[in-house]
Amino acid sequence: MKRLRLLWNIVRTTGADGVFTGFLVVLGAAALLLPRLEPDVEDFGDALWFLFVSFTTIGYGDIVPVTGLGRLITVVVALYGILVVALATGVIVGYYSEILRTRANTSLDELISEMENLPDLSREELLALAERIRNRHILR
Repeated sequence: MKRLRLLWNIVRTTGADGVFTGFLVVLGAAALLLPRLEPDVEDFGDALWFLFVSFTTIGYGDIVPVTGLGRLITVVVALYGILVVALATGVIVGYYSEILRTRANTSLDELISEMENLPDLSREELLALAERIRNRHILR
């Protein structure tokens, strides 16, 4: 749960939540419009499939827009999709960077706590602490 909260904070801080929501709205609107505009797009499911292969730039070619408005909608969704995919990559990298930083801070806090309580540590704990420092495995 803590990780999901962290991921949501990164998404919200970067402003990606608005971009993702906007993309879903554009995608839904386009999927509703395309069956009415394009003869090869028979239903909502076909529209979603076509838009998916368009915004991921896979482009199988099994469904092709032939009307001007259908092509314009496809271009908008494809460009928006490229932005969302790139943004998602950045958010994921930011998420894992934040996790690593949190782990490092936690390990450092634990080490400082152990160092503050040095006189109270047993011989075994002192040896383990010395070994961690010697091997530079302070950050786990």
